[in-house]
Amino acid sequence: MSMSLKKIGAMAVGGAMVASALASGAMAAATTSGDVSGFMANAVKDGQPNVDIVVGSNAATSDVVSATNIGAKIGSMCYKTGAVTDGSAELNVHVSSETDLTSNLNAYANGNQFAIFTTSKRSYTTSLGTTTIVGNSNVVADAAGAGLIENLPRLSTLTRSKDIDPSDVSDDDSADATEFLLASVLKNGADDYDINKGNLVYGTVAFKDGKDAMANDQDLYLGMEIPFLGDATTIVDTDDATIYLGKKAYDGNIKEGESYDLGNGYTVKVKSVLIPLGGGNPQVDVAILKDGKEVASKDDQAPFELRSGDIGVNVYDAFKDVGGNYGYASLIISKDVKGYDLGDEYIKDWKLYAVTDNAGNLDLSDNDLKEDKTQLNAGNSKEKSLTDGTNKVIGLALKYDGDKIETLKDGKSADFVNNYASLKFTDDDSSPSLFAKYEMDVSKDATLSVGQKASVLNADIKLNDLKATAQQMVPVTAPIAKLDSEVTLDTADKNLIVVGGPVVNKLAEALQTAGKITIDNTSPATLAVVDNAANGNDVLVVAGGDRAATREAALELIKNY
Repeated sequence: MSMSLKKIGAMAVGGAMVASALASGAMAAATTSGDVSGFMANAVKDGQPNVDIVVGSNAATSDVVSATNIGAKIGSMCYKTGAVTDGSAELNVHVSSETDLTSNLNAYANGNQFAIFTTSKRSYTTSLGTTTIVGNSNVVADAAGAGLIENLPRLSTLTRSKDIDPSDVSDDDSADATEFLLASVLKNGADDYDINKGNLVYGTVAFKDGKDAMANDQDLYLGMEIPFLGDATTIVDTDDATIYLGKKAYDGNIKEGESYDLGNGYTVKVKSVLIPLGGGNPQVDVAILKDGKEVASKDDQAPFELRSGDIGVNVYDAFKDVGGNYGYASLIISKDVKGYDLGDEYIKDWKLYAVTDNAGNLDLSDNDLKEDKTQLNAGNSKEKSLTDGTNKVIGLALKYDGDKIETLKDGKSADFVNNYASLKFTDDDSSPSLFAKYEMDVSKDATLSVGQKASVLNADIKLNDLKATAQQMVPVTAPIAKLDSEVTLDTADKNLIVVGGPVVNKLAEALQTAGKITIDNTSPATLAVVDNAANGNDVLVVAGGDRAATREAALELIKNY
């Protein structure tokens, strides 16, 4: 019976088939010759199959099934299992915190509107939470008593970053940033408060290194990594009122001609680097590839940006090695890049804005963004800063755009974006008084290597040790059996597993003719290794005197090697 293996594609290679094979019953141990264990130890190289499996064109169906199951066996060997003492661990970090209480809100007059404000650190709250900054912003609506500020010193799980410029691309290479929460609350009467559309704001604001006053706020630059909803978020690019944000995947130098592998088939390649002899900005040619095919490229003077899909590249500098032989590009590669339009919904009921310094006030802007080269041209930075065309951009914010939140009283709360934080109202068992406080109860995932420290939602974490048994999962193409009409001993380019004896497999017949194996119709299940028999490669013959014996040999190989 002649068959094409293309017609048996439904025989999926997988662990289930191996399990099925092993469940078929008891059997006698196969006769072996040669180093079968050594052969199988080399069946996988660098996490990928390193053998071809060959079955006869006229083989019985049982031989084809055996070949397929051996392929599954090889595929399963690509999952490496062992004791782990280094590497990295996926952690889920859960944190919660709350602020102090406000003053008694029922002491305000009916019709008063007041701001409740907090940050990650007392000094930021004190500096920003004033009537000249928050009270005059476009967040607190015009109402009787507007501008009253309830400062809650700190919410410890809001993120504070002590270095939002790890790549040193800005005019302050250790700039800081803090997240903040702002609510503008209207008192209707005792135990009756409203928050109108637009009057809840979450945001993040940047400052010069170690500073906390508006006089020392910091422009945002492309390539900076700011805290946003508890995550380190890279500013990749802008296009009019659209800002592109992503997660940093790589930050460093790549030699011309070399690439960085992002996974999922994506790579970023530095094709060439030119350094002007007389000085000036270096010229870099960089490309984004998917499965080896170039999908986007740019050849320009640094700094510049390149995007394709959810991959973004910020090229901000380049240099030659000491001998002047090779060029290196300094760049930031980001994944999960997405564009967000200022003034439009970031998620349902929450719109994104740029935070600007408007004459010393925190202001929210949805104007088109501009990339300013003033500091770049002066030699004070390697990247471009952001403005809204009038004022410098110092942060990003999300403003509530949903329905009015009404009748807030004891036990009620107003939730911020993604339930990241809440403003909770409570009488604190002191009725008829009413107070408010900010709360957070959040979980975040983090990946840490042994010895690495990280700050997750302001919780400092260090992975001291890792003791585990782990299985490394790798992308594999399990070997699919080839026909003996497709492979010869003279042309093989890797080790071979030959399934079936001389009667049904031409390669087994050739080995028998050469006197390298001896199999007849009385032979038991046999595993025979013949060294250097296939163009310098080794051959493992899996066969027997009949179909059943060949099947037993295959099961022996799958179970015991």
